[in-house]
Amino acid sequence: MTEITIYVVRHGETLLNSFDRMQGWVDSDLTAKGRQQALTTGKQLANIPFDYVCSSDLNRAIDTRDLILSQLAHQPKIIAPNATFREVFFGYYEGLNAPAAWQEVSQATGYAGQEELISHFGFPKTRQLMHDADPAHQAETYNQVIARWQHGFDVIHEVCPDKATVLLITHGTFIRTLADHHGINILGNFPLNGSVSIVKETDDSIKLMSYNQTTDIK
Repeated sequence: MTEITIYVVRHGETLLNSFDRMQGWVDSDLTAKGRQQALTTGKQLANIPFDYVCSSDLNRAIDTRDLILSQLAHQPKIIAPNATFREVFFGYYEGLNAPAAWQEVSQATGYAGQEELISHFGFPKTRQLMHDADPAHQAETYNQVIARWQHGFDVIHEVCPDKATVLLITHGTFIRTLADHHGINILGNFPLNGSVSIVKETDDSIKLMSYNQTTDIK
């Protein structure tokens, strides 16, 4: 049975992150803080013998990948950046102020903001509420995001041999959706920039072993 260990890293802080704007498929550069976060994560992972590294095709993930690679003792093979691992698409709300966008999404429900929606309705319904509120109805639903995750794991499974250790650089809401799907309490628990979550993939299952780690990563 094939078993693959995947270290899933959120990219470093970006300019739009620092302005608290919705950043899905819209991209922006890493800030100085974000570059340092990536280097710090690289030092945390420096002695793990990764066989492969993969990232989203968005520049903030690729730049984070390269900064992490600069700190590793062993250089893994690079898998081409893949759109499967992009952040969740926020449709009409891309680039807008995040609190204001979520206030608009939540106003018809009587609740205020994303965390209240998650607390009362759960994450799948919260993502559906954004999709429904989006004038273009293009904001990704929970099930669409999970389907992308599954496709991404299939990509890794096809490329990597048994017992491979893989470094994957991707995005916050994308990782948070995976965590929720695996039963993690995500309320007020968003992946930090540069944080690491660990997944074990076999022929039969996907297991989230840890989530949102910033220290003592093994």
